[in-house]
Amino acid sequence: MKRLAAIVTAPFLMAAALLLAPAVVSSAAAEPTPLIKLAQQSDNPFSALVGKRRDRAGDYGPARGVERYVLASDDRIFLFEERGATARVRFLCSPEDTRLDCILDASGPAPEIHLLSATRGPRGDVIYKTDEGEAMLRIAAYGGATVFWPGESQGVAASKSFGDDRSLRLAFEDYDVALRRAQGASAQLSAMIGSPIVFDVSAGRRAVGDNAAVLSDAVLTAAKGLAKVADDPTGAGVIAERIRRVAFLPGAAPAVALNGSVLEILYVPNQDIRGRPSSAKVAHYLEETL
Repeated sequence: MKRLAAIVTAPFLMAAALLLAPAVVSSAAAEPTPLIKLAQQSDNPFSALVGKRRDRAGDYGPARGVERYVLASDDRIFLFEERGATARVRFLCSPEDTRLDCILDASGPAPEIHLLSATRGPRGDVIYKTDEGEAMLRIAAYGGATVFWPGESQGVAASKSFGDDRSLRLAFEDYDVALRRAQGASAQLSAMIGSPIVFDVSAGRRAVGDNAAVLSDAVLTAAKGLAKVADDPTGAGVIAERIRRVAFLPGAAPAVALNGSVLEILYVPNQDIRGRPSSAKVAHYLEETL
């Protein structure tokens, strides 16, 4: 009799289990696992701005498209690329632009790509700052922007435009490009300070690999940093007195150091813009050291 009862009741038990299974699965799916909860709790301020919770990708995460902005005052253009907790900005050169990175290379302008860190501001705005703590860009919750164009103290309103721009990374460059830029920087800075100064990239010829993009960019950023200090007559005089050569050396990490009369710029080949000191870092080092 017990065996017969088991045979009779088994189908009913199986049916009941099948009816209850979807509810159990649905309940489990509705409650994220601890790992999923952790991924959803991103503190990326840009994610909060657009109303989505996404993983913090950092600068090594995937780029989320390049956005083009136009200044309301005079149609100058900058490019913005958000990368999680960081962003990259490039201020494009206009035909009459006299910025050093726009005129240094005779083959064409190569404006600096700035690496910025994001912080939350009031009213849901996101403020992007340089590695020296200088605010360069503010993006409002409604999408408008205020930008501090390099060399200008007042912020200027900007709005989104349209363009098909490639990711803000350094393009491949060979050693000849670095050499040409070094020669241009030597001439420009010597004229600014009224004394000979040589940009020396000879150590880069021995660096591993054919891509000299980081070295070439390091020449531009170092020249910009020096020019910023030399723009003041006192700064120009101190540079002329203290520095005779700017040497670019492959290293384990980007850095700036003064060794006697030689300003040493350490760069890391094949690490994109993270592999060289920014112009702001070079200028800050000179202002603190000279």
